[in-house]
Amino acid sequence: MTHCRGNGNQLLFCQPSLLMKIAKENETTLEPDPMENLQLAELNTPVEMKTEVPSNSAKDRQWKENIDFLMTLIAYAIGLGNVWRFPYLCFKHGGGKSIFNSIFCVLDLSGTAYIYGRRQYLQQGSIGIWKLCPIFKGVGMASIYLSCICNIYYCVIAGWAIFYMFSSMNFSLPWLGCDHYWNNEHCHMAEFSNETSIINNATNAGYHETPVVQFWFNRVLQTSDGIDSFGIIQWELLLILTGIWIMTYFVLWKGITEARKVIYFCAIAPYILLIVLLIRGVTLSGASMGLKAFLTPNITKLTDITVWRDAGTQVFYSSGIGFGSLVAIGSHNNFNHNVYRDSIIMCLINAGTSMTAGIAVFSILGHLSMTLQVPLNDVVQSGVGLIFQVYPEAVSRLPIPQLWSVLFFLMIAILGIDSQICVVNGVMEGLSDQFPLFFLRKRKIILLVLCLTKFILGIPLVSQSGQYWLTLIDSCAVSGIPLLFVAFFEMTSISWGFGKKKLKAIFKEMLGFEISKFWIVTWQYVTPVWILALFINVVIFYSPVTYPNGRLYPDWASTLGLLMSLSSMIFIPSYIIYYIFKAPGNSIKQKFLHGISRHSEQL
Repeated sequence: MTHCRGNGNQLLFCQPSLLMKIAKENETTLEPDPMENLQLAELNTPVEMKTEVPSNSAKDRQWKENIDFLMTLIAYAIGLGNVWRFPYLCFKHGGGKSIFNSIFCVLDLSGTAYIYGRRQYLQQGSIGIWKLCPIFKGVGMASIYLSCICNIYYCVIAGWAIFYMFSSMNFSLPWLGCDHYWNNEHCHMAEFSNETSIINNATNAGYHETPVVQFWFNRVLQTSDGIDSFGIIQWELLLILTGIWIMTYFVLWKGITEARKVIYFCAIAPYILLIVLLIRGVTLSGASMGLKAFLTPNITKLTDITVWRDAGTQVFYSSGIGFGSLVAIGSHNNFNHNVYRDSIIMCLINAGTSMTAGIAVFSILGHLSMTLQVPLNDVVQSGVGLIFQVYPEAVSRLPIPQLWSVLFFLMIAILGIDSQICVVNGVMEGLSDQFPLFFLRKRKIILLVLCLTKFILGIPLVSQSGQYWLTLIDSCAVSGIPLLFVAFFEMTSISWGFGKKKLKAIFKEMLGFEISKFWIVTWQYVTPVWILALFINVVIFYSPVTYPNGRLYPDWASTLGLLMSLSSMIFIPSYIIYYIFKAPGNSIKQKFLHGISRHSEQL
């Protein structure tokens, strides 16, 4: 069999016109995917009829240095999923959740290696890789959809951080006193000195709020009473949101492989600042109370399905399994890059970053608990804004607090923008697989339309009810049911449909050695069973979204959340039905087998 290997790829990855020619020479039958007919026709058009088509060779798409891939992984590893989402989920469940990091570590590692390997072998994005098993192309579409939803609120979180950063550029930090126009009679400024708690402006001993908490709710969010009270658009946050999307557009102007300096900065700078906050946090009085709550496993929580749901989805969320980000990152590797090694490094960094952020947050919570003389769970309100209530308290206790506050919130902004850039890049890579030539001609226009659309969809999140909308989207549209559903099909469709023998073969060809049977067993049995068990339990014990105080969202919002969950899942069964309807064959069984083994002879 003739091969087309300019970059290590086999016959499967040649241009479709060349595939047809070679298939004809070998008297074989190669049936095109129903969804690719239009693209095949376009790709087979004579070159002289085309206007200038930019180069998209494998060499142009690859990282310039192997270290670029690793640094991109590190930048992706320390993202909002670690520093923002993990601590607030731990606080939501009363701490002790760190034990689940080790339980799910093998799932994280196996899934990451599995995804990187397939993408690296095919050198394509989240839709193109399903040429291996075309009947499940809907999985790639669903992952692209999930990525788009994430983009809508990632930039809003980064916008909050930028708001704090600019607010820190004052003679005194605005959340250090109770004499601002956004403070009320419940504001209590607590200072801890010489083991004595000094509480100022105490008008109601039964209801205390720190200036930090009031700055967050009354100044930054100007929060309304609920999701059904939309309020006004906050022009400051809207301007910041606009700036973030403009920055995202220009960073991806030439593609992620050209943004080396940005990637290196995003990979290194946040760790320096996070370590500084960690050191300061653990040296505060009362930090041991928070660390005990964080590190002590709560056995009673093992029966709470919500904990398992959040723990499982957090692994996928922070590592990118089920999204299109890992697709794009892995597709730029050299064919023989040691993806196995980098997967291990990435997962260790991922877990370590989450633990570091958790320790930093809970040590500060312990300090606040002792200072305010209230239980740890009552120090702040649980929710998406946890870090914006905890970290400002920490930086205010450092020398030159304005400097550290600016640097810290710059770090959060970097994490949000970096995560957003990776996710937008994943969406763009997926679109380029489906519409290659059109995408190459109009890439910058498509990127502009994509960024503009997501910006418009994110505007409600900077209203006075924005935090409630963000919670609804994060809980229903991305986490839990839809993410587990997509991740299950992503792990099983190729490991079973494509087959373990072919998986072992492609990894051996890339790495030069056979992978352990342990990973094959994990990909085919362990990880899918865990995901399926989580999915079934989440569906059976589904609970509607609630406000931080436990009050239920209104019925219309709960219904909308359910529709959000279904909106990404529908891609997979819909495409399967479409493929079976269009594929050749006399029976459904023949059509299905055609969809899972279409290119097996070429591998």
